[in-house]
Amino acid sequence: MWAQEVPISCQSRQNPVHSKPGRTKGFQHLISRISCRIALEESGCSDKEPSNSGSVPESENSNPYLVLLAVASGLFMVVIDVTILNIALPSISRDMQATMAQVEWAIIAYTLTLTGLVPIFGRISDIIGRKKLFLSGVSVFALASLFCAYSVSMEGLILGRVLQALGGAMITSNTLAIIADTFPEGKRGLAMGLQAILVSGGAAIGPSLGGFLVTNYEWHSVFLINVPIGFLSVIFAAFVLPPLKTHRRLEPLDWAGAATVLAGSGSLLLGLTLGPQKDWNDTVIVCLVCGALLYVVLFLMEKRHPHPLIDMNLFRIRGFVFGQLAGVCATISLAAMTFVFPWYWQGLRGLSAQEAGILILPLPLTLMILSPLSGKLSDRFGTRGVASVGLIILMLGEWAIAGIHLEMGYLDVIWRIVLFGAGLGFFLAPNNNAIMSSVSAHRRGVAAGILGLFRYTGQSLGVALSGVLFHFFSGHSHLPDGSELSQQQAELFMRGMQGVALSILPLGALGLYFSWRRVHNPHHPGG
Repeated sequence: MWAQEVPISCQSRQNPVHSKPGRTKGFQHLISRISCRIALEESGCSDKEPSNSGSVPESENSNPYLVLLAVASGLFMVVIDVTILNIALPSISRDMQATMAQVEWAIIAYTLTLTGLVPIFGRISDIIGRKKLFLSGVSVFALASLFCAYSVSMEGLILGRVLQALGGAMITSNTLAIIADTFPEGKRGLAMGLQAILVSGGAAIGPSLGGFLVTNYEWHSVFLINVPIGFLSVIFAAFVLPPLKTHRRLEPLDWAGAATVLAGSGSLLLGLTLGPQKDWNDTVIVCLVCGALLYVVLFLMEKRHPHPLIDMNLFRIRGFVFGQLAGVCATISLAAMTFVFPWYWQGLRGLSAQEAGILILPLPLTLMILSPLSGKLSDRFGTRGVASVGLIILMLGEWAIAGIHLEMGYLDVIWRIVLFGAGLGFFLAPNNNAIMSSVSAHRRGVAAGILGLFRYTGQSLGVALSGVLFHFFSGHSHLPDGSELSQQQAELFMRGMQGVALSILPLGALGLYFSWRRVHNPHHPGG
């Protein structure tokens, strides 16, 4: 059932016959070597570098760490944009005289479009090349940000956010694939960890930077800041990124599969997003059912397509499948907790948005510090063990968060958040490394796209699940609005928050099971 993915290579070159061949065997051996040489030249592989290293840079002079910095800078722009915009939403609502529901569509439209397009552009990167798609994505995102900044209506802003998602999908579907192509095994985990520094950094400084910009330069500035970042990122990446080959001739895009993915993910994510707001009414249920049915249709279509958008053979690779499932479990847990904590600091403890932003910082800072370390450890000791340790720490953090009570001091709460973040820091980089290393170079684009699809779906599912669980345990359908709470209301809020933390504990255990079921890679102990 399960298959170990082996990158395209010529095994006769790597495993020569040790016994002295006779005339017939010698002639066969010579023919094998000539055929291998021809195959390597046609596929674009370097004869000096085995393809199972996973590295396919065109230029031997390219510095892999400069490549990492180039792609991470583009991803940094995408991450920071999300966290900055959340701070600016009240100002946008006031200036445009828009309702909260209208403003929320600036977030929903972006998420839906990004999630649907990520697997599509992952496949496109495998066809046309990673560099072209990455540069296009950064350019589109920067220009769309300029469009958003000068929008005079909510309709225009929502359109700009859709265009931002178009560029963001080109970037996020490409980043991990470029890193995996550039860094060989033994250094790939560290690279994934270093990339996580900029991602976590964007999440960390976003709220503070957004507050500063909105206070001093109005809400337009949260979009305008992307323009110089994108401009510098394009110039830098154009000189640094090698024209990475994809080992694939130009193939037609599966447009029917692309449309099905877009419609299926859109319906599913729309249902998960609107579910808590609409009390899971009939419209929401229809969206969820349609999304599920479209994914079934996609599966049947892709199995029969000669050039499928999503190669279903990837799901026969045990390391790939279990890595994705473990990642979804962790992503749901992260989304659930990060959704509740701002309400805890502002609604329950009565802090300002700026104060709450500072107290939320320990989580992304912990990720920044530990991700490179966990990546380095996974290079040395294997991905499976390090990722599994991370999930154990994650569950301990969830258990500790469930023990928070009303009279607890700030420091006593923060160390529990740090413990939760430490679990994520030890898990994410090794898990991404394991997923991207389990597939061959010419399939890493679509692999990264599927990873993004799972991640964004997990985020939406985590937020929806958090709302449902909070309502179930607290008995209230609405989170605190910032007004002073009575003792009874505060106790009910704590009951809801504790219920969320305890309920997601089994997800950590399930993720641990998936993580430990990875296929052992003989080339990478414990991988």
